[in-house]
Amino acid sequence: CLKPVDEATTSGSVKIYPLPHLRVLKDLVADLTNFYEQHKSIQPYLRVSPKNQGKERELLQSPEDRKQLDGLYECILCACCSTSCPSYWWNGDREYLGPAVLLQAYRWIADSRDDYATERLSALVEEELKVYACHTIMNCTQTCPK
Repeated sequence: CLKPVDEATTSGSVKIYPLPHLRVLKDLVADLTNFYEQHKSIQPYLRVSPKNQGKERELLQSPEDRKQLDGLYECILCACCSTSCPSYWWNGDREYLGPAVLLQAYRWIADSRDDYATERLSALVEEELKVYACHTIMNCTQTCPK
């Protein structure tokens, strides 16, 4: 994603494949339905409690609170990390959320403006495989374009 093609090869040709371990719909288009359903399940948006909803004000963050989100919001949901993860290959169609969705889940848990961090954490640990299927193989860190 970030490297020009002419810099990516020394042989003059580049081989491009669809995302691994996903059903291919056509050509290079992989079926990301399950991936996006998992993303939707973590409620990837700011949730404000009813006591704070009626107020006509912005939800401000201190510079320190905002700095805690650095490295979390840059994810483009390309699924490279999840599809390179052996734990996701084995358990992605079941409960394991995979690296991209877990990163996004933490992004909303860490956001100081969100009022539902405890509920978000509870939802993650209610099923053992959602989080704990990660075996720290770290393929995700090697394949992430960001």
